[in-house]
Amino acid sequence: MQNKRILVATIPEKGHINPMIGIAQHLQADGFELVFFSQQDISGQLQKAGLSVPVYSDPGAVNINESFVTRGKEFVERLADKAWLRHWIKTLLIDAVPAQVALLSAAVEHCRPDLIVADPMLYAVPIVAARCGIPWVGVSSSLNPITPHDWHCELTDTLDAFSEERSRLFADNGLKPHFKVSDAISSWLNLVFSTEAYMPRAVCGNDFSFYIGHSFPLHTRGDESDFPFDKLRADKKKIYMSMGSQIYYHPQLFSAVAEAFAKEDVQLIFSINELYHTSFRQTLPPNVLAVPYAPQLRLLPLMDLVITHGGANSVMESMGNGIPIAMLPICNDQFLQARFITRAGTGILLDPQKPDPVEYKAKLLPLLSSDAPERKAAALIGQSFRQHGGAKEGAVLIEKLYTSGQPLKPIF
Repeated sequence: MQNKRILVATIPEKGHINPMIGIAQHLQADGFELVFFSQQDISGQLQKAGLSVPVYSDPGAVNINESFVTRGKEFVERLADKAWLRHWIKTLLIDAVPAQVALLSAAVEHCRPDLIVADPMLYAVPIVAARCGIPWVGVSSSLNPITPHDWHCELTDTLDAFSEERSRLFADNGLKPHFKVSDAISSWLNLVFSTEAYMPRAVCGNDFSFYIGHSFPLHTRGDESDFPFDKLRADKKKIYMSMGSQIYYHPQLFSAVAEAFAKEDVQLIFSINELYHTSFRQTLPPNVLAVPYAPQLRLLPLMDLVITHGGANSVMESMGNGIPIAMLPICNDQFLQARFITRAGTGILLDPQKPDPVEYKAKLLPLLSSDAPERKAAALIGQSFRQHGGAKEGAVLIEKLYTSGQPLKPIF
């Protein structure tokens, strides 16, 4: 019997890997043989998630120099330079593609997949898929596909500035794809982790993506870490704050939130990455439980409020749990995520440029009330997310494409 083989291609950052894990787990459970493509070796997380699969990786194939950074203090400091950020985005989305095409082509030649499932920000995929005559599925790690056309931010302006170069990259390969923000839209199948209740199609104009709800994995996601759950206070409201796995170096923002609640009957749970190993941790008040990295999926159901930079993963997981959000957007699609939560009424914005404990407290305390409108809205959105099959629903659609060989479009 011929193996049912799927190549899964992803960007090697938590925000892109994590939404793909659940779909891959369901495909594997349904008998598909998987191989992964990623610029960095992500086999460690995959194995912990029960995905013992080959990974094609070669960081040297990325068209970047040795000083290129993607996380930490230096990354955050450079983000303030708009020209630098624009060049960073162009490097990842456009300049790196020719080398990625060569590496992905070699992977396809070696493993001979019947189908490619990919993050649609990885532009090498539609190019190689077209060359090889292989259907490909776009699994969005963000909400780019359902962003209304008239929503603009620095990211959309940057992509507009590079639109000719991006189009030329594909035209040189005989392609003219449709884009939504930074996602290339597949002509075969597109999946997005959202619901009609969160972003109606009538508002965003999307007629090509299947809404599949939450992105929760089948079991472990492979990024779980130890956490002192015994130190969580059942008698207190709990606020979880994380600034993600890339732009986490914001001690001033964590300090402002800590000061805002230092004298309140509230427990704060901070995921602070490398700041945990500095003197910063000693400056936090007793009601703060700080860890370098938190098992977010296990923690969220226990939280009353989430404070986040607005990474798509954190927003989708908070919405899936029906938890209101306070957002501190820093860059890229975080400003679009901010518009999603404020439009849906599921959260508020805080100013990351003015970390004022007094103002933060005034805006955050009302969100802890049981009758806060944001809490009620988040609960309803959470129900809509959980009414979908999530990653399992996505896997079923991928299997349908595999079986039929015909492009799939949503029916409304």
